Amino acid sequence: MHRWSKPRWRILFLVLVGLLVVVGRVEASDGMRGDRCEIAASDYIAEDFYFVCRILTVRGTVDGDLIGIANEVNIERTAVITGDLWIGGGKVFISGTVGDDIHFVGVNVRIQERAHFTNPRTDMMSIALNTEITQGVTLPGDLLVYGYQAQIYGTVGGNVDFQGETLTIDGAVEGRVDASVGDIERSNNLPGLPIYDVDFKNPGLRVGEEADIQQDLAYQSASFVVIPQGVVKGSLRYTQVQSRPDITNAEEPGKVLTQYITGSIRDILTLLIIGVIALMTVPNFVRQPAHHVRRRTITTVGWGLVTFILSFPLAILFILVSAVIVLILFLFTLNTLSIVTGIGLLLLNTALIGGFGFLLFFMGRIIVSYALGQLFYRYVLHVAEPGDLRRWLSTLAAGAAIFVLLANLPLPALGLTLELVTALAGIGAIMMYLRQLVDTSNLLGQRPTIPVRIPTIQRRAPAAAPQYNTANMPGMENLPDGFTGFDEDW
Repeated sequence: MHRWSKPRWRILFLVLVGLLVVVGRVEASDGMRGDRCEIAASDYIAEDFYFVCRILTVRGTVDGDLIGIANEVNIERTAVITGDLWIGGGKVFISGTVGDDIHFVGVNVRIQERAHFTNPRTDMMSIALNTEITQGVTLPGDLLVYGYQAQIYGTVGGNVDFQGETLTIDGAVEGRVDASVGDIERSNNLPGLPIYDVDFKNPGLRVGEEADIQQDLAYQSASFVVIPQGVVKGSLRYTQVQSRPDITNAEEPGKVLTQYITGSIRDILTLLIIGVIALMTVPNFVRQPAHHVRRRTITTVGWGLVTFILSFPLAILFILVSAVIVLILFLFTLNTLSIVTGIGLLLLNTALIGGFGFLLFFMGRIIVSYALGQLFYRYVLHVAEPGDLRRWLSTLAAGAAIFVLLANLPLPALGLTLELVTALAGIGAIMMYLRQLVDTSNLLGQRPTIPVRIPTIQRRAPAAAPQYNTANMPGMENLPDGFTGFDEDW
């Protein structure tokens, strides 16, 4: 039997204490839903706050995370959120105090002038059409943006990682900048979104003369951009990539059309290969979510936002739990078991994260394509959908062609917006279908078996026809001999 040294006992003790602290912090969280939700300035919520509202206004204090979806979220100057922000929806304007990281999925997020961050390592991740840090704001940590455009007029204390069309830097970045942007020689020709306060800029990288980038600047684009001298303190690296064709500003229409057709055929074949396998093996996993997308489109997008937001903390939780399990096995000097368990947990986490990515980026497209095919058959061809595999496959093929031809149109931001909505609606519809399966199984498991008693029906014999003596009845005299009455067929 192995004898443990004191350091190992201390490590195990700290791990167990840490787990108890985490478990002890799990409390019943507060929440709110409705049309107009408000946390007043005098309100103090000592736990995580969940919301599903059309408009949320925060003026008070949330001693925890702020999690939910809304068409509009206003975190006013007097608001204090000590934890993370996990928000999905239309637009989010932040003017108050935030204690930890910001996560947003939606249309427009803006860090206003009076916003304040108490954590010196507060990071921000945004998947949105527009992400803006206004002048006078300092984001202490890193800025990660996937979307159409990002505008930095304030200060970013860490690094900037941008993947999209337009990046404007007219402020300060204390770390490095890695960006993949559109062609600066192209114009967007897109109207703004006044309801979400979004004004689309032309594609490309734009660095102002008053900008200050303390470390390296590396960007990928179809065209070289002139950077003002003295702005970048580190190295400057440019990588030329092929520009996505723009039909509104195309010098060679034939080349644009060729690329459009080639890319569309490739994407259609990809969707058909995966979709045919899914319809042949698990057809309800495609058809039922597609029904939700057709009938409850907004609801599926909302479910997708919530699922996408919660996927990040869940992935981190799975990884931490796996690390704790391996550490405990190691502390018990079960080295061989620790290695085997670690490899198994690594494969499990990889499968879970990869599986979620597959559902998000591939199954979402297939489900939306199938829903589009159903609409095409019903409203264009006026043909009902029978329940056979041949019609399912033809429905998928028609919908995939419609979706890909729209998503691959050489118009800025259209493909990105359609892909984002498709991914959220698809994963949301899958979650709704899985929830329906769970509810159905629970209902069937709890339903008591009631014996059905079939009543015994006593049938009476038909009554005998009355017998009449016709010999003495009126009108029966002076009849021919042998007459007994008329035939029944008359």
